Amino acid sequence: MSWEQELAGAYRRLEDLVADGYLSQEEALRVQGVAKTYRFLIPKYYASLIDKRDPACPIRLQAIPQFSEELKTDSDSPDPLGDLKHRPALRITHRYKGRVLLHLTPNCSMYCRFCFRKSLLNELKEDLFSGGFTEAIAYISKTIEIEEVIFSGGDPFMVGEGALQQVLSQLAKISHLKRVRFHTRVPVTLPSRITASFVQALASSRFRPVVITHFNHPREITPESTRAVLELGDRFIVLNQSVLLRSVNDNAQILGALSEQLFEMGVLPYYLHHPDPAQGTSQFYLSVEEGIGIWEAMRRELPGYLVPRYVKDVVGEAYKRDVNSP
Repeated sequence: MSWEQELAGAYRRLEDLVADGYLSQEEALRVQGVAKTYRFLIPKYYASLIDKRDPACPIRLQAIPQFSEELKTDSDSPDPLGDLKHRPALRITHRYKGRVLLHLTPNCSMYCRFCFRKSLLNELKEDLFSGGFTEAIAYISKTIEIEEVIFSGGDPFMVGEGALQQVLSQLAKISHLKRVRFHTRVPVTLPSRITASFVQALASSRFRPVVITHFNHPREITPESTRAVLELGDRFIVLNQSVLLRSVNDNAQILGALSEQLFEMGVLPYYLHHPDPAQGTSQFYLSVEEGIGIWEAMRRELPGYLVPRYVKDVVGEAYKRDVNSP
């Protein structure tokens, strides 16, 4: 089965989750409103990692709509990082010196329940993703301080090989660009998408891409995801960014096991990201103090190269803030 066929067969309806035993009929009725408010898509590969007997399964919590997504806090925002306030050109977010985000697509292989852009991805007008790439390329070309383009979305690995090669080819002509980076959860949720032709498309320009995978839990590391990561690691620099999520991985032992298993795949843990206050994600929040305690417990048990930086985004700052620093 091709990755396209696998994606076409992904769960998109609550009744199909009920039929296959992932939700009870009562649970499905409770989350009908949530499933309409926020996009819902789960590849059957990722769903197969769910322990159906455990309502607190960390894979389930990341994938299946929850009634708690309707809860709101005073700090919730549809755009917690201010993406829409820093758009000098179509498809561009420019918040940090020397780096820009290029939003390739609103599509994802799975719509994660903790996503900080879950509200923006549900906007029919799709502000971040409107228009072609001509204006974005022109902005990058004329702004000589930009040295790195960070491909974002959605998930940039959901773009077709031809379109990806075309964008990379245009960027490669810009002499002041030194690096390109891709943030992706595709190797975690739809590893079949990492094909030889896709890897070749990524490698088609003068850049050696940096790929940031988004594994959050050791159960996400499987023979399938390992195969995908190893293929990427043969050609590119691969790091990992995890989001610290209540009831999913808010435990030093879990995160330590994740770091160990990532290292076995040749991936170094890069960031442990404090959750952003996005609408529909308050069930995953924990305090900075709790996070620091977890991070310090990891630091006591692991060598330094297996301890990710614990960071958070602060609107208006020129870089991610290390949470353990003033």
